[in-house]
Amino acid sequence: MPDPKRLSSFDGAFVGPLLPPPAPPGVLPPPRPAPTETLLAIPLAPRKLAGQAFDLLTRSDSGLRGASFYIGFMATATIAPVVALAALVALASASQEQPWNSDAFPVWALWLMLGVVPGILGYFGAAVDARGLAIAVIGGRAEGRPLRLRESIAIARRRFWQLLGAQIIVGVISTIVSAITQAAVHVVIPRVEAIDTAIALLSSLLVGVPFAYAAAGIVLGGVGVREALQRSVRLVRIRPALAVTVTLFSVGSQFLVLLGVLAGAEASGLVATGLHLDTGFPLPLVVPAVAVLVFAFGTLLFLAEAFAAAPAVYAFAALTHYTAGLESGRRDPVKTRHPWDPWVTPGFALTAALALLALVAGVLSLNR
Repeated sequence: MPDPKRLSSFDGAFVGPLLPPPAPPGVLPPPRPAPTETLLAIPLAPRKLAGQAFDLLTRSDSGLRGASFYIGFMATATIAPVVALAALVALASASQEQPWNSDAFPVWALWLMLGVVPGILGYFGAAVDARGLAIAVIGGRAEGRPLRLRESIAIARRRFWQLLGAQIIVGVISTIVSAITQAAVHVVIPRVEAIDTAIALLSSLLVGVPFAYAAAGIVLGGVGVREALQRSVRLVRIRPALAVTVTLFSVGSQFLVLLGVLAGAEASGLVATGLHLDTGFPLPLVVPAVAVLVFAFGTLLFLAEAFAAAPAVYAFAALTHYTAGLESGRRDPVKTRHPWDPWVTPGFALTAALALLALVAGVLSLNR
C-alpha cells in the first residue's frame, strides 16, 4: 500500500488525465485505484526517467516477448503471403521460364494486387496494435502491476481506432508543416535531397513534441483522441525538456526499424550469395523463408514501438500518477473460449484468409 503521507501531498488538481473520462448519464464510473509506490517513485529528471524506462526493456521479465510474438504472428499471416507471391514471380522471371503470355495481362498480377490489400491492412493493423500493446505492457510494469497478455491485447483492441486517429492527425499536421517549410526553403535555395530529409525530420520533431503523450493518454488515461491531444499539450508545457526527450526516442524508433530492415536485408543477401541461392533459390523454400523474415520484421516493429513508448509511458505516469485506463483490460480481458484465442479475431481471420487465397491462387496461375 502507498504511504498515506505521500498520497496526501499529491495535488489532485494537477494537469493531465487524473480524472476518468465522463461516464454516460446514469452510469457510475468505475473506482479509480490508488497510485502504487512504484508509480510514485518514478523520477521526473529526463536522464533518470529514461534510464529507468530502458532498464525495463532489457529485463528478461519485461513481459514484451509474448506481445512481440503476437505482432509477429499478425504480420506473418497478412503480409507474408503477398511478399512470398512477389518473390516467386521475381524468381520465375529471373529464370527466364515464364509460363505466362507476355502479350496479355498476367493472371498472377491480379492476385498480386489482391494480396496487397490484406498486406497493407495487416501492416497498419500490426503497427497500431504494437503501439497499444507496448503502452499497455509497459504501463502495467511501470505501476508495479503487470498485465497478462490477454489483458494487454484487450486494451490494445479497444483503443485501436483512437490510436489510429491520433496517429493520422499528427501525421497530417507533420506533413503540412514539412511541405510548407520545404516550399519556403526552396524559394531561397535549390532543392536538395539531404535538406528535404533534414526538414522532414525537424518537422516530425517539432510537431511530435506537443503530442508526445497523446498515445499514452489514450491507453493509460482512457480518453478519446481530442482530449488526449489537448492534455498532452498541457503536460508538455509543464516539463518541455522531458517532452523533447520523449519525442527524440519516438523518432529514433523509426530509425531502429529502418536499420533493422536494412541489416536483415544485407544479412539475407550475404547468406544467399554464400550459398549460391541468388542464382537458384529452391522455390519450395520461398514461402517458409519469407514467413520467417516477416515474423522477424513484426517482432522488430513491436520492439521499436516499445522503445518509443517506454519513456512516454514513464513520463506520463510520473506527471499524472494516472494509469486507470489499464483497468478495463483487468476487468474484461480477452476471453479464451477457443484454441485460437486471444490471437485471432473475425476481422483478422478474414484478412488472413484473403491473403492466403491470393497466395495460393497466384501460385497456381504461375503454373498455367
